[in-house]
Amino acid sequence: MRPKKEVIQALPEMLNAQTIQQVKERVQRSISAIGFDYYLIGLEDPAGALDQYSVETNYPNDCIESYSRQKWVTRDPVVRHCRQSPIPMIWHRAHFPGEAGRIYEESESHGIASGVSTALRGARQSRLMMISVANGATYTPQLGGWLQETMPMIQLLASYAYEAISRIDQGAAAIEIGLTRREGECLHWAAVGKTSWETSRILGCSEATVNFHIRNVIQKLGVSNRRQAVARALSIGLIRP
Repeated sequence: MRPKKEVIQALPEMLNAQTIQQVKERVQRSISAIGFDYYLIGLEDPAGALDQYSVETNYPNDCIESYSRQKWVTRDPVVRHCRQSPIPMIWHRAHFPGEAGRIYEESESHGIASGVSTALRGARQSRLMMISVANGATYTPQLGGWLQETMPMIQLLASYAYEAISRIDQGAAAIEIGLTRREGECLHWAAVGKTSWETSRILGCSEATVNFHIRNVIQKLGVSNRRQAVARALSIGLIRP
């Protein structure tokens, strides 16, 4: 394992990622440097449906397919904890009582026996993200002490991964909607409360030009007015508050 300081100093590089694959590669390097073998990043559906989520992971395919097929997400104690609390969780066999033990046994058979999970919501998005990191080590008090030491780094890793993914999603949303640079600028200043006249002074154009761009934004976002356009853009991560 590399020194803690070196691992933390490398995390800002994740913000330069242009694709989700690059985020995954950087997460892989970070968790390997800390001492873990596996990671899983889960992003819930924007509507918050428990059984609708996206996953980026290096878990074995057989493990993921079995988990999905048996709909274990609704019975997983680790997922339940992450949906209810931002406090990191150290997990191992003891956290999977009763029927949930089947989830653990399946994971353990693929070399996933203990780890740390944490969750957070971004400042400008309501989507919950959880990240789990794991390896095949059997839990012991000594391992528990080491896992405890890694929790601050896992929390920091989750924050950088969430921000990187959000930036990529934001760029994808802008491309999909097709806003021009000037439309994006007018939308940004509308979001911070500037009037069309104030925006025209900032951008060095006429008030009529600003209104023209705002009308285009409203049409492209499929809303009825400026306020709704701002709300819609914020909800999909197209602009930042």
